[in-house]
Amino acid sequence: MTVYDINKTFDVLKKYKITTNIESVRRWLREGTIKGIPPKSRKEGWRVREEDLFEFIRERVPSPDVLLELEGEDFNTTSVINKNTTNVAKEDPKEDPRAQMWWECVRKNIFEGYITIKKNRIRECIQHRGYSKDLEEKVWKVCEANKRGYSHPRVPYLLEAFLFDGQRILMDENFEDPEEKILFPLIEYVRNKFISS
Repeated sequence: MTVYDINKTFDVLKKYKITTNIESVRRWLREGTIKGIPPKSRKEGWRVREEDLFEFIRERVPSPDVLLELEGEDFNTTSVINKNTTNVAKEDPKEDPRAQMWWECVRKNIFEGYITIKKNRIRECIQHRGYSKDLEEKVWKVCEANKRGYSHPRVPYLLEAFLFDGQRILMDENFEDPEEKILFPLIEYVRNKFISS
């Protein structure tokens, strides 16, 4: 029986593009989303059986073919891949499989993290694009309306997209800062949806 430590578990999940944040893996282990062996001491850390890890992955990848892509990698996955692939949902050719996986994670309230939206940051992004003060006010009002019970507007994100106004919006990969990756597309979303209509 192969057992992975937290770092190896994270490496496998990163290869499958399930997460890019090791803290998400730790949270999933604590919550029981991924079956793991709890640490006996702080020094030891969580451990995950290979079968449990790939059961978690099979629930999230769009097709068994994706699992086979890693067969030649340094992970001992061959025996696990060939078992129970019938649990994997059939790929709908009309839908983007990555988006389906993303929505499934969102339904289970699984996110990598979130950004808190600040009015001054919206102002800076609006000025950077040369948009009007009216748009700045409209964006802020829409953000305030989407607080979802928090004291300040916040936007959760997962992989390459974030959730806002019930929509999956792709981040702008032209920026380094996660906040800017989210704020600029958010501004465009509000501009296109509320101002153009």
